[in-house]
Amino acid sequence: MAEPTKQTRRRGRRSTRVSQQLEAARKRNAEQLAKQRQQEEAVEAALAKFFDAGDQIAAADADCQRKVEPHEQAIAQLRTQRDELVAAQEAEQGLAALAMHEADRTVEQVGELLGLGEKATRRLIATGREARAKLEASQGEQGGGTPPSDPANDHRGRGADGSARGEDVVPSPDGAEAAPAGVQGWPAGAGGEEAAPAARPVPGAVSA
Repeated sequence: MAEPTKQTRRRGRRSTRVSQQLEAARKRNAEQLAKQRQQEEAVEAALAKFFDAGDQIAAADADCQRKVEPHEQAIAQLRTQRDELVAAQEAEQGLAALAMHEADRTVEQVGELLGLGEKATRRLIATGREARAKLEASQGEQGGGTPPSDPANDHRGRGADGSARGEDVVPSPDGAEAAPAGVQGWPAGAGGEEAAPAARPVPGAVSA
């Protein structure tokens, strides 16, 4: 058999200088990897601190809101009451300015009395007109219904016996209580029956 023609390559032996350079490079690489690991660990720790702090912030906000909410409601109520009072008093000021203006005082004179400029005085008078219109409308709504009937007035046109007043009354023969027109009243006889009138004597007749 023929011998193989390929010649086996022999690995060359490194020199001492190359070996030293390679060893130094490997050492630097290990140092870089160790530093990178330390940096990654620092990043991981920073991430944990960041999100832990965010959780604490959210808890603090929730606790603060829970404690402050009743006070905020009370403050809002106080401000609403303040606004209503201020609006009512500004309406009173407007009505006062309007009263002065309608008392033959010019806008300039009213403003001079109140220590206000012309624009503010006109605005105050307009506020007074609006307040008066609202007041008149409110009074109209309250008094616009039909007044309730007075039970005492229902019998104003009737007498003590319930009969309507104003009817013609004919006096009874004995001057007793009057009876209505067209009804001849006579004293009641025995048993409560009405007594018949006595018969008049006939002229020239002889009594038995």
